[in-house]
Amino acid sequence: MNEAIEKNREFIIISPKVTNATKCVVTEVFANDGFAVELETEEKYSSKEEVNLFAVAGSGVLYLTCKLEGAEAKKLTVSAPKSVVVIQRREYTRVELNKNILIENGEKKIRATIMDISAGGMRLSSETEMMKDKDYAVDISLDSNLFISCTFRPVRVVFEEENKKYNISGKFVLIKNIDRVALMQYCMKRQSEMQNK
Repeated sequence: MNEAIEKNREFIIISPKVTNATKCVVTEVFANDGFAVELETEEKYSSKEEVNLFAVAGSGVLYLTCKLEGAEAKKLTVSAPKSVVVIQRREYTRVELNKNILIENGEKKIRATIMDISAGGMRLSSETEMMKDKDYAVDISLDSNLFISCTFRPVRVVFEEENKKYNISGKFVLIKNIDRVALMQYCMKRQSEMQNK
C-alpha cells in the first residue's frame, strides 16, 4: 500500500492546464492503491483525465501524478499514482521570469521586476530599496488564470552599482497552500516548456 495515500489526507487537485484547482480529501483507499476523494467544491473533471495532487507533508510537499477512473459531481475515483515525489522546500523548481509588479508598502507602491520565482519565493530587481525581514503585500498575475496574493519577506538586499538597482531575494510568507501548489505547478510546467524548446 502506498503510504502517501491515507484516508482523510487532504490534497489539492489540479488539472495539467492549471484550471479546476480545488481541495479534496481521501474518503477511501483501495487494495490496488487507487483511491476515492471528495472535492470541496464541485468541478468539471472527466474520466481518464490526468491530474496532479499535492499535499503538505512535514518539511515538503507530496506531488502525485494520477489518472481519474471516474468523476461524478464532487466524488472522484483515482487510479494508483503513476509517480509520487516528495519535494523538499529547498528543492522548489525556480524559473526565470521578467515580469513587472507593484508591491504594497503601506501607502506607497514599489515598482519591481520579478527576475525568477519558485513556490518558496522570488528574486526581484527594483530601484527602490526594500527592508530585510519586513513583510510586503504582493499580488502576482502569472498568466490569465493564475493570480497569487501573498506576503513577501526579503532575506537578502544588495545594491548593484552597475545598473543602480537593488537585487532583492526573499521568501513567501502568509501564502495559501493552494497558491503555493499552483506556483509549483506553474514553475514545473514552465521549466518543461523551456527544456523542450
